[in-house]
Amino acid sequence: MTKPPLGAAPGGARCTDAEAGPGADGSAAGQFVPRPPLTTPLQPGHWVAIDAVVAVLFAVGFGAGLTHPAYGVPTWVAYLVVLAATLPVAVRRFWPMPVLGVVLAGSVAAMPLTRNDLSVVVAYALYPVALRYSRRTSAAVLASVLPLAAAGVVASGATLENAQAAVIAAGWIIGVAVREQRVYAAGLREQAERRAQAQLAEGRRAITQERLRIARELHDVVAHSLSLIAVQAGVGNYVAATRPEEAARALASIEATSRDALVEMRRLLDVLRDGDLARPELGPAHRLADLGQLITGTAEAGVQAELAVRGAPRPVPPGADLAAYRIVQEALTNVVKHAHTTQAQVVVTYEPDAVSVEITDNGRGPPAGAVPARPGHGIAGMAERAGLYGGEFHAGPLPRQGFRVAARLPLDTAPAEPTATGGPANEGIA
Repeated sequence: MTKPPLGAAPGGARCTDAEAGPGADGSAAGQFVPRPPLTTPLQPGHWVAIDAVVAVLFAVGFGAGLTHPAYGVPTWVAYLVVLAATLPVAVRRFWPMPVLGVVLAGSVAAMPLTRNDLSVVVAYALYPVALRYSRRTSAAVLASVLPLAAAGVVASGATLENAQAAVIAAGWIIGVAVREQRVYAAGLREQAERRAQAQLAEGRRAITQERLRIARELHDVVAHSLSLIAVQAGVGNYVAATRPEEAARALASIEATSRDALVEMRRLLDVLRDGDLARPELGPAHRLADLGQLITGTAEAGVQAELAVRGAPRPVPPGADLAAYRIVQEALTNVVKHAHTTQAQVVVTYEPDAVSVEITDNGRGPPAGAVPARPGHGIAGMAERAGLYGGEFHAGPLPRQGFRVAARLPLDTAPAEPTATGGPANEGIA
């Protein structure tokens, strides 16, 4: 016996693309995957059709053999009462409470005429009431239905037993149980949606923080390097005619500064492009140990910065180490651009639980009548870097003249939200 070709249904029928193609179950393309029967959820119209069939079965079952109604009531009247007690359950999902009222009244009237117990019809109509309304409301309805149904059973001449009440109560219990299950499932879905929203918000926040970090890095690299290049270019242009060797040194310094800036910018762009922090060509981040090279570049721009280290140097976490370096870099950039001085002091203090940096100058600031510098992001960026590690930051003019920038970074604090203080500046913010 030959096997049917892959993708062919039994009997030679061919599967459709939807059946043969890859689906949510991970089946391979062209492979027939049989579905278990009755796994597709029923639509509202299907349930209404089922209710209609059940209503007809109730009407036929309780109306069959009805030839001699009690109390001499005409047969056709008895049939109408039975139909009134059974057929409304076909629309019980649309109007639960009115249908229950009609079914209950019809059942109480039909029981004495037909000598039949219609408790199951009442229970069938009570189910959507328990499903739709709160437990308190449906319990009150149940308490009202039971005495009336019992009265109908007694009037029919049958013996009143617990079975009738149990059948009606079962309809209510099932409805309440399904309602509670649906409420629980809805709560789980809502909780999952909230969790998903929280994850999305956390992802957006992480992306925003990463963008801010990269923006700070780009600002520090570009602002510092271009400031040095601008000063050195001005010096070279000024002495080009009279001291060409000095102009050549300025051009060499510009070349070195621009190359260093390009290397750092390529590192940041590689992170943005690949998101791989482990690539060996990225190189290590700047540290406080690199301040000597930074001060050398500042000296080439015309500002002699004196570096002093207090306390025993100790290992600093990479994040805090880079933050301290960037604060010094940005402060020296502001000195070059705005202080109008040739002297600056950088003090690095190693404490048992923190590292501090202080940058001061004796500059007079822009000359009187000069166009004020456009406010930038330098001071704010330094404050954010310090606050990110739970540190303290201060920036402001000195009592007589000059400017002071100071930051203290704890060494045992994980990155946190930025908090910082700052005073008025006599220097423009790069």
